[in-house]
Amino acid sequence: MAGYKLVSKDHIRLDDIRYRHAAHAMVYAPVREKMLGKYEYKYAVMMQCRFDGTLGFPGGIVDSGETPEASVTREFVEEVGVAVGDIVFDEKDHVVTHVSDHTHFCLHFFAREVDLDAFVVMERKALLSKDWGQEVMGIVRCPLYTLPNGLGLPAFLKHDFIGNSREQLLIGIERRGLLTPAELKEAVRMSAQANSLVTRPTP
Repeated sequence: MAGYKLVSKDHIRLDDIRYRHAAHAMVYAPVREKMLGKYEYKYAVMMQCRFDGTLGFPGGIVDSGETPEASVTREFVEEVGVAVGDIVFDEKDHVVTHVSDHTHFCLHFFAREVDLDAFVVMERKALLSKDWGQEVMGIVRCPLYTLPNGLGLPAFLKHDFIGNSREQLLIGIERRGLLTPAELKEAVRMSAQANSLVTRPTP
């Protein structure tokens, strides 16, 4: 995780010139129907395929004079295409902050639950966003289920993630209760196996 460590949100002042601040957010929605009619979908979780080929969350650098909350709210307008005021992040959405003395970044992570209809609207609006095809190459849903053949979330966790966004994803899932601790631990364990995940057809 490039030497990132957990700190309190205000551990590094916004005007501390030693660090650059960035803010990103995970939007998620409960899903009642089953995947393929058989597997518990649980939640839809929004992530991005970035211009550099890695996965990450909507967000970016905190501009001068901005708070992390204002920054990530602005980035959702630019990267997801929501209208100004459609989603406004605040202090209660804060999940975790990491800092790295190697990269000199202070990374603030937020999460907000929305209903599924609003989530789908965001996915569609992203195609018309200012940053579509530039910084953002695609919107993806993180699968929160583990299939009988070991695919699903364990396979997803094997992708390349920008910065510490993989850690942010896992912490967000845990702290927002999207999976049980046992489910999350097992998915991480399976993802970390040295051999490739089983690729036989899903029953």
